Amino acid sequence: MFGTEIHPLTFFYICSFLIMLFPVLVNLHKGKYKKFHLDFLLLLICILLNNLSSGLLPDKNLPINILSQNIIAYFLGFTTIIYYFVYLSKYYNINFRNRITINQIFCVLVADLILGFIVPYTITHDLTLSRKIFLIFPIILIIILIVIILKEKVSKYFFYENIVEKYHVFTGIMGIISVVSTPIIMFTLGDNQDIEQTFFNLGFFFIAIEYFLYQKTIHATMMKDNFSLTERESEILSLLILNPNITFSELGENLNISEKTVSAHMSRIYKKTGTKNKKDLYNTMIADKSNL
Repeated sequence: MFGTEIHPLTFFYICSFLIMLFPVLVNLHKGKYKKFHLDFLLLLICILLNNLSSGLLPDKNLPINILSQNIIAYFLGFTTIIYYFVYLSKYYNINFRNRITINQIFCVLVADLILGFIVPYTITHDLTLSRKIFLIFPIILIIILIVIILKEKVSKYFFYENIVEKYHVFTGIMGIISVVSTPIIMFTLGDNQDIEQTFFNLGFFFIAIEYFLYQKTIHATMMKDNFSLTERESEILSLLILNPNITFSELGENLNISEKTVSAHMSRIYKKTGTKNKKDLYNTMIADKSNL
C-alpha cells in the first residue's frame, strides 16, 4: 500500500490512533488528571509506533539494511509491550502480587531481547530461528499470566454488579490477553501483519473506550498508587467514585464483606488521603490536580 509493506488494515489502525491523539492532547492541555492523560498518551504513542514499524519494516526500498530494520522493529515492539505491562499494572491492578513483578519481567525481557534475538540474528541473519529463540521465555510467561488472570481477574468480572466496574475488569483482561497473544501469533504464524496487529490492538481499543467514557473510575485507580491504597481499599474507592451516595451497607454487599469491615477500610482510606468523610474524599478524588 502506497509503495510500502503496510497492509490496509494496519493503515486503518494507524489512522484511528492518529485521530485519538487530538482529544488526548486537548485533555492534557486542560490540566485535569494531567498524569493520567500523559500516561495514556505515552501508551497511545507506543501503540502507534508499533503499528508503524510493523507495517513499514522491513522494506528493501529503505536506505537501511534489513537486519537493522528488523532489530528496530523488534525493539519498538518490545518497548511497547513493556510499557503496556506498566500501564496495566498501574491502572488495572495487574501486578501479579508477590509472584512476578514488573521489574523482574522487564529485566528478563531485556536480556531475552539481547541474547535471544539481537545476538542470534546478528550472527546467523536467520530471522525465523532468532524469533523462535526469542519467544521461548514469553511463551512460558504467557502460561503463568493466563493462570494468574483466570484466578484473580475473571472471577471479579462476575462478582461486580456495576457495569462500569465490570467493564474495567474486562478491559484489564483484554489488555493482558492482547499483550500475551503477540508472541503466540509470532511463534505459530510468523510475520502475519493483519492477525498480529489486530489481536495486539484489540485490548488497546477497549482501554481507549474506557479512557474516553470512564475517566473518573480510572483516576480512582491512579489514586491507589498516589496514596498507597490496598487492593480492597482501591475497590471501595472506585465504587465510591461511581456512586458518591453509596452507603457502607451497600459497599459491603457489593464486596461481600461486613459493614464493620467497610467502616474499618474507610477509616484507613480517610487517613491515607487526608480526608474526613465520604463527601470530602469524593471531592478530593475528582478535584483538578495540576500536579497529577
